[in-house]
Amino acid sequence: MSAGFFWRSEQMDAKQNLYEMEMECIKAFKAQDPDDFDVVFEIDGKKLYADKCKLCRLSPTFKSMLSERWTSKNAVIEIKDYSFQDFKTFLTFIYCGECFLSDANIFDMVDIAEFYGVPAFQRACDYYLSKMKVTFDNFFQLLELSNKYTMIQMKKVLEFFICNNLAAFIKSENFLNLEKSDMKDVVAANQKAFRLEQVFEAVYKWAEFRALKKQESDGNFNLNDAIKEELTDILPFFKFQEMNIQFLIKFVVKKSFLFSGDKLSDILWSARGKVYVKIFDANNKIMKGILNCPDMNKIGEVIQSQKNIIYGSRYSWKTRQVKPSAPSKIIKKSTSAFASEWYLIYDGIGDLAVKHGTKVEDDHYILAEMYAENGFYLTPKCKIEILSDPVELF
Repeated sequence: MSAGFFWRSEQMDAKQNLYEMEMECIKAFKAQDPDDFDVVFEIDGKKLYADKCKLCRLSPTFKSMLSERWTSKNAVIEIKDYSFQDFKTFLTFIYCGECFLSDANIFDMVDIAEFYGVPAFQRACDYYLSKMKVTFDNFFQLLELSNKYTMIQMKKVLEFFICNNLAAFIKSENFLNLEKSDMKDVVAANQKAFRLEQVFEAVYKWAEFRALKKQESDGNFNLNDAIKEELTDILPFFKFQEMNIQFLIKFVVKKSFLFSGDKLSDILWSARGKVYVKIFDANNKIMKGILNCPDMNKIGEVIQSQKNIIYGSRYSWKTRQVKPSAPSKIIKKSTSAFASEWYLIYDGIGDLAVKHGTKVEDDHYILAEMYAENGFYLTPKCKIEILSDPVELF
């Protein structure tokens, strides 16, 4: 008897073989011959056939369902929660690795993907949702969906939508009705919001609205305590030290019950002595920042000397300054082309410039992190100035 051996030759391509065998499985599934399968589902009076082994390997729900209910090859498993077409679409993905997703069926597909626990199908649904156009008409429905299911890509798209439409978002009718977990996500996604003050004021009104609703059913209700309870988990996300001092005095101090005495004192002290930078484009849209570097007063004077000078064709103001000897206090945070990080810098020859995080190089010296108003465009017509009265920045 000859010894066995592992066959491999130039004519035998393992990937091609696997592909051909998989295509046979797909062909069999599409043919739906009952003799080729050992599982039969019934939905809306129609039958679908599949392989127990394949389903159980991919889905913990199927594994549990079939192990508990399996009796014989002819046992019929009734599916009541999904339509025939939706369930067939799901099984098509399991066999073919693709299926037809649409705006009409995607919400049912997401629910199926979650219920049966098939990660690849969950990712496919998440990807489809992330490509949908987000508007105020569907935003809150998509937000609810992302909280109920594991939709990572869509969650990022929703956060991006909020950042780009923040002013309109906080004025929308549904803003006050956001759940606390949603509001926490909104604030966390907008820590670099162009108008931190406006966001905080809107979130405070949201907390007050929720507290007043609770007060209607409790006569011994303490309104301030209720507002504080709503905001306790959200306040840490706000960078009060980057808000202008006038807003802190006129609005935040009046809500002193939200903070300990030491915390409020720290907030006010940290806001003093800030040097504010404003860049405005040809349409008077604004990019703002706060200098955070050694010799702020000197650098502020350099910036102010460029007040009436446009950005220039080289996308810089020709200041030719010697960069500070002490290391910059700001660490570049992003290398993603889609991120929103912008920095005011001295470039390699000491000219003043604004660069995206992906364009900041080792010989650049970062002076400030900058935040752009929605619709701001960095062009050679931009101008820069220092604000002596920070309230002018807003």
